[in-house]
Amino acid sequence: MTLTEAGWYPGRDAGQTAMLAVLVVASVGAELFPAAERAVRAFHGLRVPPTAAGVREVAAVGSVVDPRQARFDVPALNRLGRSLGVRLFPLGRTDTDAPLAVDEEGRLLMLGPGGPWLVGGTVHEGLSALAGGVAPVRLRPFLRSFPLPVPPGGPGGDLGAAVRAALVAVYVLHSTGIRSARGLRLRMTTLRGVGVEVMDEVFPLGPGSLESAAGRLEESMNDRIGSLGVRAGGCELTLGVPAPPGTEGPLATVECAVTVGGRAEHPVLTLTAGLSASLGPSAAAVTACARALADWSATTAP
Repeated sequence: MTLTEAGWYPGRDAGQTAMLAVLVVASVGAELFPAAERAVRAFHGLRVPPTAAGVREVAAVGSVVDPRQARFDVPALNRLGRSLGVRLFPLGRTDTDAPLAVDEEGRLLMLGPGGPWLVGGTVHEGLSALAGGVAPVRLRPFLRSFPLPVPPGGPGGDLGAAVRAALVAVYVLHSTGIRSARGLRLRMTTLRGVGVEVMDEVFPLGPGSLESAAGRLEESMNDRIGSLGVRAGGCELTLGVPAPPGTEGPLATVECAVTVGGRAEHPVLTLTAGLSASLGPSAAAVTACARALADWSATTAP
């Protein structure tokens, strides 16, 4: 209803007026793609006021659809697009002076206070949401930490507990469709002075149950630590789950790591992902992974 009152209708095409605006922003570095052309043709020239209903979830905001209104933001939008792993094309501006952009999937984004925001899954949905006071979703790198049981003997470092927790992460990453790991990466850093990295190696995963695999990995790691003449108790140990070679796209930024033996009071498992994993199916997979790890942590942590 809001967009209809602003002049939009199914099949609307602003034609040459829209394409002239496209040429202006293309001349300053914006790259046109099919979803952007469709959006500009359908919505160019609209001025969408905030609805009279006022605040729904946040303050309602009006907007104008004209790529030229965001032409000075093209460098910032291009940088954001590279971080997100998708191309962005300027679409217009809000009444609060935040540039709007459409991505290759046809989603509407806003570069506003606090960084980038997902306004709607489509341009129609996003413009309506702004005018209706529907809260946008802030896009940010993902970081969650999950406490683990304090190993026997205190937080001085139990490699076995770290291995078992890392293997749980391997299973969760696989079951949520993020990736299938092939090994665990062990990094050891001394706790004295500035901290010296004394090991950074990948140990391949073998077949069998979690318990049997954990036992073999722990033995291999202890043998390697012993060959270096290093005392594990005097180091911070971080076990990561590296992406297999050839992994690409947003999910390649996802990392799981277990840290024990550091200065923290409790050992922790962390799940991180880059900004590119904050949209679409990647975001859903990372959220599902975090939920599964939180459920597991709740059953094991003190």
